[in-house]
Amino acid sequence: MTTQNEEILETKNPRTLGPEFQPGQVIEYGVSDVANNFLNDTGYDIESLVFDLKTLAYSNPDSTPVFNNEPVQWGDVNGDGKIGYSNNPDLKNIFSDITIKDNIITFSDGVIPNGTLFYNPFATNPNVSPGAGIIPPVPAEQVDKDGPIRVASYYTAVPESTNVLGVLVFGALGVALKVKRSLHC
Repeated sequence: MTTQNEEILETKNPRTLGPEFQPGQVIEYGVSDVANNFLNDTGYDIESLVFDLKTLAYSNPDSTPVFNNEPVQWGDVNGDGKIGYSNNPDLKNIFSDITIKDNIITFSDGVIPNGTLFYNPFATNPNVSPGAGIIPPVPAEQVDKDGPIRVASYYTAVPESTNVLGVLVFGALGVALKVKRSLHC
């Protein structure tokens, strides 16, 4: 998870996470190549993201080497020895806490403000992104750019200040009414 990369945005339009995607709602999609650009248009500031790798095995008899139900797991995006982190000086990591358990990566301890773009590079081991050798590139004219790396994802959001304030105000009113009633009895 990094801040937007202008060079990538010039070649690839971002996917929009719109208001129809609520906190905790799981969405599943196919990663088109090695990265996805996202626009956070959910109406919330995202405080954590979870990516659950669903492509746990892959077969391709036409590839070199031939793949026959080979296991797939998360891989190192940039060769720094750390899954989920970027050491690219042009990019800034958004989340400082990244946990990996089996096929699930959780990004937390950061915020993607509503209305901002972010860039999410993906890698698997072996590399099953289209155009990496095992799978042919996705044709440019293909409308649906989903690739074979299937991911289920969901997010948690920073509570909206108006909601928190409303809970505090109504809670304080409730306590005040109880105290007032107990004093009149």
